[in-house]
Amino acid sequence: MITKRFILPLVAVASSLTFVSCGPKNEFAPPPPMKVTVAKPLVQDQTVYKDFPATLAGISEVEIRARVKGILEEAFFKEGSVIEKGAKLFLIEQAPYDAAVAASEADVARAEAARRIAKATLGRLNEAAKDDKGAPTGAVSEHVIETAEAEVENAVALVDQAKAGLETTKIDLKYTDIKSPISGRIARTMVDVGNLVGNGEATLLTRVVDEQSIRAYFEVPERIMLEFYRERAENKNISDNFNKVRLELADGTIYEHLGDINFIDNKVNERTRTALARAEFPNTEGTLSSGLFARVGYPKNHEDAIMVPAVSVLQDIGGSYVWVVDSDNKVLRKGVTTGATVLREQTDKDAVPVRDTIITKGLTKDDSVIIGGLQRVREGAIVAPEMSTTFSVKAEQPAELKAKQDESK
Repeated sequence: MITKRFILPLVAVASSLTFVSCGPKNEFAPPPPMKVTVAKPLVQDQTVYKDFPATLAGISEVEIRARVKGILEEAFFKEGSVIEKGAKLFLIEQAPYDAAVAASEADVARAEAARRIAKATLGRLNEAAKDDKGAPTGAVSEHVIETAEAEVENAVALVDQAKAGLETTKIDLKYTDIKSPISGRIARTMVDVGNLVGNGEATLLTRVVDEQSIRAYFEVPERIMLEFYRERAENKNISDNFNKVRLELADGTIYEHLGDINFIDNKVNERTRTALARAEFPNTEGTLSSGLFARVGYPKNHEDAIMVPAVSVLQDIGGSYVWVVDSDNKVLRKGVTTGATVLREQTDKDAVPVRDTIITKGLTKDDSVIIGGLQRVREGAIVAPEMSTTFSVKAEQPAELKAKQDESK
């Protein structure tokens, strides 16, 4: 028999169960597909550059040194100015060398007088040794004649020696008047006027650098050398600009003139596996200077290059890849092989620099590459793609190279 005390709780529980079973049905609503930005790769002919660190040097650099000993009396140039070949630079005291020349001239005169005496003596002995008909008189022995002849030869040699000494003193005197052997820009004076120079060493006085042309010296890795020679042999990617290179200065600007590669060393450094190369650039405006750091860019033409924003190219242990969206809006991973990265040309000079990467393998022009919303993308996910406008990519080139490429079209 159930008492009232148990009937009331059972009724309450039953009522609550009835209330719950009559409520709305709880159904799971999946989140909407994630939005991503996609873009078609840009396909166009593109020139890219392999850049090599370089040091600039004048086409000719000369050290001006004191070649004789003496007090530096005068300097005739303005430091840092441009001078011409033959310009007078320094004067070393000349008095000691004037005196040396005078002494040498006296030595020559004395030697010539001794030669005349020796020749006259030999002449008299020869006359005494023979009569008018040329027959020996016996008045002079053969030994005396031979000795006189030797005296003449010795006197002639002494004259030559004295003349050589005179020439040496004249050269030393000439060295006191120091002139520039080349045209160019002169450096500062290394020694102040009034100091002793040339005392046991050829004292460095200044330097002159010919900067009408500038040479850029850089190291080329052996793999690039092989590629360079292979393309030249196969005549690939070669135009009138094959040996032309550009120059990027330390502030990031591109020098307005192209240069020519005129030297590659015939031996690879066994330690660094590189070879020294040299490119020469015109410098008539005086924009470049010896000792500056720069980058030499060797151009390579890519026909119908496929390019995507550099930020869309990802990497992991499997290599480089991009995310693409297929026709079912599913995210797929595509492994790619990348080439050079170039700076995107933008109309707004204050805009943040953007770079794009050339894809040499693994991507087609019809692929929809994810370029925005990459952080949360997962392979196989369904997304809501939004197509971006076509981006433009163009590597910065010197005006000279652009003009030549336009002419070839």
